[in-house]
Amino acid sequence: MDNKLEFFTIKDEEDNERHFMYVDTIELDGNSYWVCDEAYPDEDGEEIVLGDSVVFRVTKDGEDFIIESVEDEEEHNRVAEEWEKLEEKDFEDGDYEIIQVEDDDDEKK
Repeated sequence: MDNKLEFFTIKDEEDNERHFMYVDTIELDGNSYWVCDEAYPDEDGEEIVLGDSVVFRVTKDGEDFIIESVEDEEEHNRVAEEWEKLEEKDFEDGDYEIIQVEDDDDEKK
């Protein structure tokens, strides 16, 4: 299992930077899609907080990736369904390890 995290930044239509963490690629209906989580710095700017999952349609142009928002609701729903199936299969196959994380407030006294 590869534990390398990949982040990227794009600019939206209003020229605001948006940060994402790449999660996985889904091949569906002849298209490639990236499933990504929005990524934000915490209040202190010391850690990354992950937000909602986002789906992008991705094509490759030489060495560059062209990333497009999936605006069509039906297309988005098909990709989301496929993602849920893959997550369920990975969980059933034991590809995920469930761990309990303690934060500083949960430490035993």
